[in-house]
Amino acid sequence: MDIKAFAAELKERKIIRFSLLYLLVGWGIIQAAATIFPALNIPPWALSLVIVLVALGFPIGLMLSWSFDITSRGVTRSPPARSTRQPRSVARDPADRPKSIAVLPFVNMSGDEENEYFSDGMTEEILNALVKVPGLQVASRTSSFAFKGKEIDIREVGERLAAASVLEGSVRKAGTRLRITAQLVDVDTGFHLWSEVYDRELADVFAIQDEIARAIVDALKLQFADASPEGSLVTAATANVDAYTKYLKGRFFFNKLSEVDLRRSLELYQSALDVDPNYAHAYAGIADSWMNLADDWVSPHDAYPKARTAARRALELNSELAEAHTALGKVLGWYDWDFNAAELALRRAVAANPKYADAHWGLGSVLPANGRLEEGLSAMQEALALDPLSALFSGWVARMLVYLRRYDEAIAQCHHAGELDVHYPRVYLWLGHAYMGKKQYEKALAAYQKSVHGIGYHNTFVAQPLVKLGRRDEAAKMLQEIEHDAERLYIRNEALAAGLAAVGEMDKALMYLGRAVNARSAGMIYLNVDPVYDALRADPRFAGVVAQVGLR
Repeated sequence: MDIKAFAAELKERKIIRFSLLYLLVGWGIIQAAATIFPALNIPPWALSLVIVLVALGFPIGLMLSWSFDITSRGVTRSPPARSTRQPRSVARDPADRPKSIAVLPFVNMSGDEENEYFSDGMTEEILNALVKVPGLQVASRTSSFAFKGKEIDIREVGERLAAASVLEGSVRKAGTRLRITAQLVDVDTGFHLWSEVYDRELADVFAIQDEIARAIVDALKLQFADASPEGSLVTAATANVDAYTKYLKGRFFFNKLSEVDLRRSLELYQSALDVDPNYAHAYAGIADSWMNLADDWVSPHDAYPKARTAARRALELNSELAEAHTALGKVLGWYDWDFNAAELALRRAVAANPKYADAHWGLGSVLPANGRLEEGLSAMQEALALDPLSALFSGWVARMLVYLRRYDEAIAQCHHAGELDVHYPRVYLWLGHAYMGKKQYEKALAAYQKSVHGIGYHNTFVAQPLVKLGRRDEAAKMLQEIEHDAERLYIRNEALAAGLAAVGEMDKALMYLGRAVNARSAGMIYLNVDPVYDALRADPRFAGVVAQVGLR
């Protein structure tokens, strides 16, 4: 046994403090009983019972102390066990191990939910640093964070993420002081390859991230990105810690992907720029947030130009920033409809960071507009391979399969995406499209109705199965209500056009397609492949709209 490691573990889990406290309290209870019981004429065996109960409570208390902490949030599970050096009983030499890793979300042990952003941010930053290591496969953020807050066996994590090793840890933040613990575990054996505890100031956060990344590279017997032991895997994107913490808070809210949280992320990114106006990552964050608000909650004209401006400013500050190239490529494709420029920008993003799943996804999203739907599917599948637990990427693979009219595969893919995230509404939208293609209208209706709970304009698609089920009047009335709502809310015009075409109102449907062209709605770039517009294809005016968008 490693005595030093075991002693450090006892200290970290506060076992020694608990033992001393328990002995003092137990001794006090026994002394009080010895004094009080005779005065109250309590039989002598009662004192013996107290002594036995105190003795039995000690091992039970030790086990509870080992497993749980008492914080201001109540009783929480203690962070994972750690050792101070690699154990000797490792089944395989690290050099022989597959070079793949999953970085699980670090546990927030600060006793303050407000600091959740910091533990998440630390996890993401270390993950991004490891992505730079040649020869190391790193499970993406979405897939790793799918395990957040869950009690799950390390072997299952490794199996689901195709990872041979797992990094886990915890973060305690109190004012400007940090305690960060981290351990690298071999999936096959469950043994520690490395572990460490860092007690530092907040100003040292970038150095800690780099030290953890370097230690992992050493433990896995890999080379640094520049083949130099002095090479840094973490480059501080800002010298201002206040700007950095605001950026991390922005990322925390961005990843929730609701309208309210996306708008909150914009405020936080801007507050980071108020502190450091040259913070490229904050500009890239602003671009991402506007991209996600566009079309669903904000009109394209009000969102995409702001995203473009922020992305270009980020690239002026850092021309190699994959996130900024990705955001710019999406704007060029989804809003400007300059599909060649969009493809070029997104290929630059992939070249800047081949392991950035979002760049592959963005590339896959614009290729169909250039007449390369099969290539678009391949790019989506590459994004999903990099991030296998992402409902977003899984759903987009299903979307491409719908466009290819491979409906059985699309249905299976939608079910898989739904298992990853039952609250992701677009999965049910694409499932509805697939069932419509299979002429299974009851199932299509049920799927569309599920999708409406997440995004209101999905209601327009409900009209299609209703008409096929002989409920045209119901569909027409529903579409009238949506048209009325469109006078005060932003609703995708092309979606409304698809619903109106289903009830036979072709002139009005084409009018709304014209409005969608003027609004630069992103859904228009799939007009030539999306089966929901099949009812309009026979109308010669439809080809003119396709030409306006510039689709091939």
